[in-house]
Amino acid sequence: MNKKSTEQNTTNLPSNYQLHAKMDLNKDKKINMCIQILFFGIVIFMIGLARVLDFPIKSNWNVSVKILITVFMCAVYMLVHELIHGIFFKLLTGVKPTYLVNLPFLCTGSEAYLNKKSFIIVALAPVVIGGLFLIAMLLVLPSDFFFSIYFVTVLNFAGAAGDYFQVYALLKLPSMALIQDNGKETKVFCK
Repeated sequence: MNKKSTEQNTTNLPSNYQLHAKMDLNKDKKINMCIQILFFGIVIFMIGLARVLDFPIKSNWNVSVKILITVFMCAVYMLVHELIHGIFFKLLTGVKPTYLVNLPFLCTGSEAYLNKKSFIIVALAPVVIGGLFLIAMLLVLPSDFFFSIYFVTVLNFAGAAGDYFQVYALLKLPSMALIQDNGKETKVFCK
């Protein structure tokens, strides 16, 4: 991909840009604490929502089967979440993404520089696409699946806490900012 204007995504940092800020969601204890609080806040909200709306969390399956199915669905969801990030990185930049296991997180990154709009799309695509799909599954699958799918739905919305935090932090940046997220740290470049 050739060098493009700053209105678009690029694989080359324009010469008049310099590093403005770095964000490492794993190493920065303050950021990590904010993400954890947001994660648990969403979990508590969604558990409360399930109780208030009396969601059908009982099933005819025995507990072991319910746990195995739920754990399997969560593992598949986590992989799909990262693949969606990767698909949008590739679609918007033409650059093949990288996938990392950085426990307790799975991470997707790219060496490409994205404008704010594109970065927000990459960051939020999994939670939006996953949320719509999971809500549809809650409505159409038999009630025996409800608990497992709702658990994955909670994981979808709460597990994107790091993505929400990045979007919130980047919304404050100037419109011409370029963002590079290699999966380990996010760098912001400005003129």
